[in-house]
Amino acid sequence: MTSKPHWFMQEVFLFRTIASQLWAVLLVPAGVYGLLLTTQVDLLHPWRWIIGCLFEALSPYNWGYLLLLWGVVVVAGTSHARHLTVSPKIPQTRLARLVQLLSPSSLMHAGMHVVMAMVMSYCAAALIGPQFSSLSLPCQGSDQKMGGTVGPVHCLNEKSVFVVFSGAFLGLCYSVQYFLHSRHRLQFPVIQQAKFFRVRTLLPRLVVDSAYRVARLLPGYYLGYYLLGHGVKTWMCALLRLKPSPVDIGSLHGLLDVGLLWQTAVGGTFVFCLLDTSWLLLHIFHAQVFKFEVASSLADQTDRYLSDAVQCQDVPLVQYLGFLDLSLLAQFSPQRRRHIFSLSQPGGHPYVWKTVSTSSLAVLDSLTNRLAACRQNIGVTGQRLSPDPTRVQGSQKVGVGGGQAPGKLEKVTLGLRRTPVLAYFLQQLPEAASAELFQDAQLVVWVLEGLSHLVAASYTEDTYGVVQKSLPDILTALIGLHEALDRHFKMPLAGSRPSQHAWLSCQRDVSGQNMRFSLLPAATTALYHIVNVFGKHVESIPLSTEHKQKLRLFLPQRDAAGIPRS
Repeated sequence: MTSKPHWFMQEVFLFRTIASQLWAVLLVPAGVYGLLLTTQVDLLHPWRWIIGCLFEALSPYNWGYLLLLWGVVVVAGTSHARHLTVSPKIPQTRLARLVQLLSPSSLMHAGMHVVMAMVMSYCAAALIGPQFSSLSLPCQGSDQKMGGTVGPVHCLNEKSVFVVFSGAFLGLCYSVQYFLHSRHRLQFPVIQQAKFFRVRTLLPRLVVDSAYRVARLLPGYYLGYYLLGHGVKTWMCALLRLKPSPVDIGSLHGLLDVGLLWQTAVGGTFVFCLLDTSWLLLHIFHAQVFKFEVASSLADQTDRYLSDAVQCQDVPLVQYLGFLDLSLLAQFSPQRRRHIFSLSQPGGHPYVWKTVSTSSLAVLDSLTNRLAACRQNIGVTGQRLSPDPTRVQGSQKVGVGGGQAPGKLEKVTLGLRRTPVLAYFLQQLPEAASAELFQDAQLVVWVLEGLSHLVAASYTEDTYGVVQKSLPDILTALIGLHEALDRHFKMPLAGSRPSQHAWLSCQRDVSGQNMRFSLLPAATTALYHIVNVFGKHVESIPLSTEHKQKLRLFLPQRDAAGIPRS
């Protein structure tokens, strides 16, 4: 069955995107107020400081800058929504990563963020004070005669140029990190919460994280401006027909200006906060649960039901939301579970259960097969990680009776791979293979939770016995997946689990790779949950002798003691 869930993209996805960006736009004045509070600190007169910044943030003089910032936030949100995905392509080598960063889509993304960050930096500089609001200033002590009148000579305001180009640098870095850290991947929270509580929890972290990232990037910008700042200043003077600034910011003395450093850091934090607020709200809205209708008939082809969502391949986000809804339905909704166990009309067939169980088992079997192939591949190629050079040379010389000797093209390719530069770009990235293997780990966790709770609930709620026929296949799939995961994580190449207690997002797992370490506990919990509900009755389920022996390990001791060993 081919699903066409265009209704989801045109209705649900569009609505959630617009709603998230409306909230991002409403938060811009709060960001401007925070910017003014940070740059105009007056601890001796706190009330005048707080109230004065509030009136300045809402003054008509700044409405033009607010409109510019609102427009930039909307464009940024549109860009985030365009790249949003639940299954990003994971580059396996540095060359593949470089190709990804140089793709037309990535270059367009980088160009857009450079322009947007420059606009936001200019707005932030103008809001901070009049000394940054213009790219030109009257030169001190110099006038020129024009048409019988004497007017001031204008010089380049290099401080404003410095702040604006810092925005371009930060925008480029933001775009590069966006793809390097897979920030376009939609991550779902472990515990579903209301949007307000998630925003309230994550916004303070977002501000601290933005300041931390800007502090790490600014030394690189300062170094680049020290090396290239003279050329930038010359180009700007020629473009705007201005005289050079009397204060050379590109010199060591100019770069040691503490006030300029503070304004640049605060402006950069403001830029990252606005971009990340748009990104955060978009992810929070799209990670919310969507309740699909459960009951359907064979004659209904609207493609809006849960049975259609879990087998949707055209839009992966629909399948993810379908299995998320299935997991929550199986755990907390007895009324909706009843529709899963019901018979569809006409014909009286368990269409919903058959579709849900078949799609769930397909997800589990897919991961089990990939784990088996990975284990076999490691067993075959594990000895080739550090080959003996003498054996390699000897095998290349033997061409008669010992196999076909490599051709000229293969020799050239092998020689190029041994070149240090090419070897660096063609070497596999750490954790890349594991990330590719467990890319759908979140989906598998929901399938394990949904299947186990549905099977356990069927013990008392399945009136028609629709689950009984699928029990052998479900238990076989669960045991096979549990065994494959157990073997995989015992291998030394499985990787180590990063820290889960990092407060900053740049130190946490943004790409979702840590979810793979939840698979084995989820599979174990699923088997325990089913076996504890069925108890000794699991012995009556038609399974192979090997699977029955493994299933006994999950029985409580009091139940396992009374079962004879076969």
